[in-house]
Amino acid sequence: MTNKSSKKTFVFLAIILAFAGCKDDREKKALEEAVQARVELVKTKAEVVALKSETSFLKEKLLAANLAKAQLHDQLNQSLEEHDTTATEAQDAAGEIDTLKTKLAEQTKKSADLEKQVDQLKGIIRELQTRLDEQKTTEPNEV
Repeated sequence: MTNKSSKKTFVFLAIILAFAGCKDDREKKALEEAVQARVELVKTKAEVVALKSETSFLKEKLLAANLAKAQLHDQLNQSLEEHDTTATEAQDAAGEIDTLKTKLAEQTKKSADLEKQVDQLKGIIRELQTRLDEQKTTEPNEV
């Protein structure tokens, strides 16, 4: 027999013996109330045990939920840090692009200026070549 069964049997036997020995209705009524109170106490204790079990289960669930929340919070912080790093890198890249555009514009202008100088020098060289050719043709006659 289990412990609960033993208690129930004991309570039942106590009730029977109490009723058998009771001559007075008030005693019977008091005894019935005591038995009823005992039954309610047993029920209440069972409910307390069930509630403790449920409370324990809910505490475990809460702990798991808090752990998951902490992990998600850590992931969020990491994502925000990565976002900030990426944003900074993007700003740095944009600054580098602007610098390179400026340098390209300067180099393009210098290249255009040098091409003009080359064209001018070619013109001067052609002019000098023409003069030399003219001098060569006029010099043999002068000798």
